[in-house]
Amino acid sequence: MKTLAEFNTFVDQQLDAQLQQLEKQRKAGQAWVRRMRILGIMPVVIFFIFLMWVVIPRQESSGTNSLSVFLILGAGIIITLGLSFALRRYMAKQKGMQEMVDYKQDFKNKVIQPIIRFIDPAFTYQPLNHASYEEFTESGLFANKEYNITGNDQVFGKTGDLSFQWCDLKVTHMPTVTLRGLGPDVIFEGTYFVAEFPRYFNTPVYIIPRITMMQNLASAAQTDTDYIETWNLGKKVTAADAAFNKVFMAYAKDADEAQQLLTVPLLEKITRLQERSQAPVFISFYNNRIYIGISHGEDYFEAGLEDSLTDRRMLTNFYVDFAGLLEIVDDLRQNGNIWTSIALSRS
Repeated sequence: MKTLAEFNTFVDQQLDAQLQQLEKQRKAGQAWVRRMRILGIMPVVIFFIFLMWVVIPRQESSGTNSLSVFLILGAGIIITLGLSFALRRYMAKQKGMQEMVDYKQDFKNKVIQPIIRFIDPAFTYQPLNHASYEEFTESGLFANKEYNITGNDQVFGKTGDLSFQWCDLKVTHMPTVTLRGLGPDVIFEGTYFVAEFPRYFNTPVYIIPRITMMQNLASAAQTDTDYIETWNLGKKVTAADAAFNKVFMAYAKDADEAQQLLTVPLLEKITRLQERSQAPVFISFYNNRIYIGISHGEDYFEAGLEDSLTDRRMLTNFYVDFAGLLEIVDDLRQNGNIWTSIALSRS
């Protein structure tokens, strides 16, 4: 895979014009939204003035004869609604409206698609697709519940004999009982990566961030939100890297086989991935697949009107994360001790 320096050079040389054009489009759309908000409250202000200076004094002077007051009030409401509709029609024809509508899609067409082609022309980018419910629960990390799965920006690819998919994913669940009353729990939100190998792992291994495990235990004690069932993942495994053990907890059915998989170079790559992202990282090795989730809460390919394109950290973060995931995969492919030709069973 190309280096970060090569990626930055590509962005500077090949995408700079597109980014500058999109930045102008973003500012035009942002200005349109600002004007729309200001004009949107004008009918309300005018109606309030009309109410205070016309309707209420009229009511006070008319005494019990309020029919004329209601007629005037009704006329004021109709005029206000008409003015609001006219302003919306007016703003729909102004410069910036179309820029605002097209901005996000133009960003994906002019920036994201070329970046995917730069990484590998054979990769497929599908902006509207994402991993399925089954591809999330098959990792074995999370309990089977009625999750709501949303996401986008799916990338399919193949490197050597390995096929993979990458996407933005958000997973939520509404508990039957909740003490907070704040809506559904966010189980996962961020980058979701699934790679499929031609061989099988000798044993299932699961890696969970310690901070998430503590939060899960605390919430499960109060509600029905036991989303990670460690009792179903196997025995706790102490890895051979102290820095890894401070951040993660590993589980496996067979601790000895797990040690064969969890080599020091692999543990160091996983720890670097977490340190760079500063987000919970979930990993599952099961059958011929590795599932990696980075719950950073960001959607790398969504360009908001409030986010300036002069700051390219979003693109850099995506590329570094993507490169880190493929490094982990390459490390696994080279470790012949962890593979078997027999599929595993959860029973």
